[in-house]
Amino acid sequence: MTLRASRRCLDIASRSVSSSGSLSRTWSCTLVIPHRCYAAAASAQKTKEKIAVASAAPPSTSRNAEKAVTPRQAAKGSAAVERSMEDELRAIEAMHRMAETNEMDISSTPLELLDLHVPSWRSQKEGATLVDHLRAILQTQRNWLFNIRALYRMAKTKSIPGVKVKSPWSWQLFATQSTKPTAWLAPLRKAALEAYKQVNEAVAARDETTVKALTAGEQKAAYLKLIRNQDPRYINVWKFHGERTPCRIVSIRAIEGYYGIKHPRLGSRLVVQAVVRFDTLQSVETYSKKTGARVGETQPRPVVEYLVVQKRMWFDSPWIIRDRLYEGLESRFAVAQS
Repeated sequence: MTLRASRRCLDIASRSVSSSGSLSRTWSCTLVIPHRCYAAAASAQKTKEKIAVASAAPPSTSRNAEKAVTPRQAAKGSAAVERSMEDELRAIEAMHRMAETNEMDISSTPLELLDLHVPSWRSQKEGATLVDHLRAILQTQRNWLFNIRALYRMAKTKSIPGVKVKSPWSWQLFATQSTKPTAWLAPLRKAALEAYKQVNEAVAARDETTVKALTAGEQKAAYLKLIRNQDPRYINVWKFHGERTPCRIVSIRAIEGYYGIKHPRLGSRLVVQAVVRFDTLQSVETYSKKTGARVGETQPRPVVEYLVVQKRMWFDSPWIIRDRLYEGLESRFAVAQS
């Protein structure tokens, strides 16, 4: 293109711009408006980015990345918090329960064996004289009187388990050794037999938890010794084949053992100890722990035992076995008279 042609083109362009003002305004609007829209969008975008940056978490460094909590850890943490709260609630409930049932008091200290006696109408001594036989008869008669006194105390304070006594004055006071199902002490005999079977099964199975829960005193130590002297290579199973004669209570004592100022909210203030005569048939089977095969068994044989059961009547607890007595033992009547 020549210089002249170029000038001509420029003149045409200048005349067209100066002559058409409306067109120039349209172009200017077309050029300016999109620019303003772009600026507004850009500013809004920058504002959003600033807000997002401000609300976003700081970038994780290597130290923070090591401490990041995974969802599984968060779940474990929440579960641990729930468990700790549940444990605290259980502890509070246990404290309230102990406060309501008076389980935390000086009356919970171990008790001495009372003046229990295995009755016999003749002395068990070798070469016993007439005086020895008379003493045995006297002790049996006094034991009978003390049984009546203990039953009267229990009936008066409504401490006979499982029986609603209308009046403490009843012919039942003279039926301590009765094995009838209507006797006042029938529930006690049933509970004592159940504890007897559970303890023997636990000793054979080396279940120290059950033995500790259902025994006390010297008898507890004797049962635990039997458990720990067993051969760990074998498993013993105690079998109960029934009673030759029904178990019966031959001696019973009841004294006040709760020393709180206020009356206990549960039960009475009495502590009851009783001598129960068990006459049963039982056997033991032995199995190999490794193979499970039976390696030995004993034939059912009769076993007669005089065991002392005890219960604090202000506790909601089972009868426990605490001592073993034998025929011919002298009774401590001085304790009963005090």
